[in-house]
Amino acid sequence: MNKYTKSVGIKIISVITMAVLLLAASASRNELLTEVVNSPVADDFTLMNTQGQNVSLSDYRGKFVLLNFWATWCPPCVKEMPALSDLHNTLKLPEGGLHVVAIHVGPALATVNQFLQDRPVSFDVLIDSDMSLAAWEVAGLPTTFLISPSGKIIHKAVGEREWNAPAMQDLLKKIMQQHEQLTALQAATKDS
Repeated sequence: MNKYTKSVGIKIISVITMAVLLLAASASRNELLTEVVNSPVADDFTLMNTQGQNVSLSDYRGKFVLLNFWATWCPPCVKEMPALSDLHNTLKLPEGGLHVVAIHVGPALATVNQFLQDRPVSFDVLIDSDMSLAAWEVAGLPTTFLISPSGKIIHKAVGEREWNAPAMQDLLKKIMQQHEQLTALQAATKDS
C-alpha cells in the first residue's frame, strides 16, 4: 500500500468516525430520559453555591430535583443552560414542583461567576471544586439526574438535551403527576 492510499484510507476512516459521533450526539439530544432501574437513594452532599453559601441536596427534600453536572468548558453544557433555566421557570411551583440545580465540575468559581454574569440562570449553581461527587458516576458532561421528592434517583440523561422542548416538559409533568398519584395511593393504603 503506498502513502497516498494509506492517507486516503485514514481520511475516510476519520470522516466516518466524525459522522458516527455527530449522529450519536444528535440522537442523545433527541432522547428524553432513561429510567434508572431500582431507583437508588441519592447520596446527600453539601457544596458551596456561587454566593459562597453551603447548599445540601437534602435542602430540596420533598421536591423534584433535576441535578445537572456541567462545566463552563463543555460546549453542550453551555448550550443547554438557557433551556434548563426555561424549564426551571416553567415547572418550579411555590409548593414544590421541579427545581433545577447545576453542579459545576471542578474548581473555577471566578470562571463560573463570569459565565453566569454573561449568561444568567434562574436556578442554583453549586461548585464541586475538588470533584468530591465522583460516587455519582458521571461518565461525561453534561449528565443530569431526576431525583424524586423522597430522594431517589429515578431518571438519568447523559449528553445535551432540549430541556424546554414540549415533549420533555410533558414527560416531566407526567412523571411528577404519576409520583403524586402513587404517593397519595400509598398514603390512602397506609391509613386503611
